[in-house]
Amino acid sequence: MKSKKLDMAAPENCVCFNLRWVTRAVTQFYDAEMRRYAIRPTQGTILASLMTKDSWNMAELSDWLGMERTTLVRNLRPLQRDGLVQISGGGRGRLVELAITAKGRKQIEKLAPAWKSAQRAVVKTLGEKRWSAILSDLETAALALNK
Repeated sequence: MKSKKLDMAAPENCVCFNLRWVTRAVTQFYDAEMRRYAIRPTQGTILASLMTKDSWNMAELSDWLGMERTTLVRNLRPLQRDGLVQISGGGRGRLVELAITAKGRKQIEKLAPAWKSAQRAVVKTLGEKRWSAILSDLETAALALNK
């Protein structure tokens, strides 16, 4: 059986559109799994990242997550309000220090089973080898495009 050549000029094959569409669908799936913990998937990623070292500044975390600082600030506000993240300092990105609180660590522990369940379901749908290859390809593309 011959494989059909993909028409890359066709709007329905737009890389940006398709990645955004899939990202929205996956985010909605994770959101449904994590909703009972009052944490959005993006906020869960921020909390998990904050657990990887004692202190981050706003610029470091923004760069690490590949997230615009304004988006990061918008996602940090409810985490700070709920006592899950401590923000100190002021001014521009390198002067603002971020740290996860003990309450934030407990919240991550509570939400971990829901995140793991969502993770297993998505990886099972794609297949572990396939997901590993996709992840590698996406990383390669991101590094190449951000030079």
